[in-house]
Amino acid sequence: MNKAKVIFVMIIFCTISLLAACGGDEVKKNHSIGEPKTDLSQSTHGIGDKEVKTNAEKFLEYVIDATDKRDFTKTGDYAGVLSTLGSEYKEDIINPYTGGKLLTKANRTKDLLYAEHWVASNVSSVDCIVIDDYMTLLEELDTSEVVYCLNAESKGCVIGIILMDGVYIYEVDENGEKINEIKHFFKKDNKKDNKGE
Repeated sequence: MNKAKVIFVMIIFCTISLLAACGGDEVKKNHSIGEPKTDLSQSTHGIGDKEVKTNAEKFLEYVIDATDKRDFTKTGDYAGVLSTLGSEYKEDIINPYTGGKLLTKANRTKDLLYAEHWVASNVSSVDCIVIDDYMTLLEELDTSEVVYCLNAESKGCVIGIILMDGVYIYEVDENGEKINEIKHFFKKDNKKDNKGE
């Protein structure tokens, strides 16, 4: 019981420190409750031009790096991508509500994409899943129907869903809604092997 109290006090202290350092406005910058809902999805073109990146954009960089290192478009090495993400992740994406900064990663089935009740861990800032059925494509996925971890308990968490042809990333706001959505399609290397020519 005392250990739980100490952890709780540490979480509160970290949260207060983060809010003080950020001025407490970080959440309002992303989406104000009074604003009308707009399309918050974005393409990945031009992300590098911005000075401040969203947590979703930061995680996209990790995914691109991991899939490139594993030559994912040729190998389909889902397990290797998860392993590389785990070893490369620097705990530099921080959940603005809980102060969590861990990466949770797992293989899941397509059915989980529609599991709204699933809750991301409060010590995590990123919950990354791979749908490794070799059939589910981002190109064919209606992302408006994806509700994985869309609940207030998962607020502040980045959700990353790696599929055969790309990754779908979003953040969960304080109301359990999607913000900062990104759909990124992996580029296939079309270079021909010039050996023997």
